[in-house]
Amino acid sequence: MNCDIFIRSYWKDLEWLEFCLASVDKYCRGFRSSLVVLPRSSWPWLRRSGLQGKARFETCPDYRDDYLGQQATKLLADTFTDAEYICHVDSDCVFSRRTRPEDLIPDGRPNVYMRSVEALGRRNPWRGPTEKFLRRSVGYDFMQRPPFTFPRRIYQLAREHTLAAHNTDIETYVLAQPPRGFSEYNALGALAWERHRESFIWIDIDASAPVEPHCRWYWSWGGIDADIRAEIRAILDEPNQ
Repeated sequence: MNCDIFIRSYWKDLEWLEFCLASVDKYCRGFRSSLVVLPRSSWPWLRRSGLQGKARFETCPDYRDDYLGQQATKLLADTFTDAEYICHVDSDCVFSRRTRPEDLIPDGRPNVYMRSVEALGRRNPWRGPTEKFLRRSVGYDFMQRPPFTFPRRIYQLAREHTLAAHNTDIETYVLAQPPRGFSEYNALGALAWERHRESFIWIDIDASAPVEPHCRWYWSWGGIDADIRAEIRAILDEPNQ
């Protein structure tokens, strides 16, 4: 089993990315490589950042709306790597404990954390976009706890579904959605639930015993203040068990 860590970033998130990659270096073991994809226009900022050499970096097109663009990139992750499994974390994710591929993919089946739409109530902005993409109702939200790990066949399945259901390619479909009108992890999770349920371990966070997350998930749009920097540095300074 081989698994790559996949991070889609851009120039405004390079400080977050620095913390993320430092946490990967400290806590992650057994992954084949770490791959970071940035829009072409972010490359000059990357060169000035000093981060080159800390991961493998690739470029993707510049998108008018990069919130949607970064989701399109993730749905094409298997075109950037030939890994059997792809472990997604965002730039604003910081690993906080020792993590191996076997922790995320026990017995060759990735863990997927989910929560029922009933439990979410009105706090469920991604239900509508996911049902629009699938063209059917969904009962769960699958964007509950990173990392989000999928086998490479799921990405091809998503492209085939998009072509069959919407008569277009997946990149065009995502970019045509309204601002904040798509959820890539929910799209992949819902397709996996519908088509390959037996190939995953499904964990309802409301019905399972609490488990320590593998990483902290911040909100990059809110910026990094002194308290967040101190918290992240404390995570990175923790003795590695």
